[in-house]
Amino acid sequence: MKAMLSTGAVVLGVLLVAMSLVWGLLFPASAGWTEEKSLKRTELRNRAHILSGEVAAANAKPNMHGGPSAAEKQAELDQVKAEYDLLDAELQGKIDAPATASTILRYAGIAFVLAGGLAVYASKG
Repeated sequence: MKAMLSTGAVVLGVLLVAMSLVWGLLFPASAGWTEEKSLKRTELRNRAHILSGEVAAANAKPNMHGGPSAAEKQAELDQVKAEYDLLDAELQGKIDAPATASTILRYAGIAFVLAGGLAVYASKG
């Protein structure tokens, strides 16, 4: 019975390691990320770049007679950056999730193989 359990642990460990190798193929990071989100993120990044230039220009040459003030531009820039940061964090989460799961599977598999191997060795000796 002990030999069967230890052999089962080794087999389970090998299966977990094999699963960790194909996890990224089964559950790709792009599965939850759409083209619309990608375009929105690109638009926000470009808008933030333009606004940062406008804020710098408004701070360098304050215009008392009209046009948007530096504070208004800064508020708009902060809003765009906040929205961009939300989308970017979502993207990073989508990218990191398969890698994290794969790492957990790999180390769990290695632990099962080592524990099963030690049990097999101890039962034989």
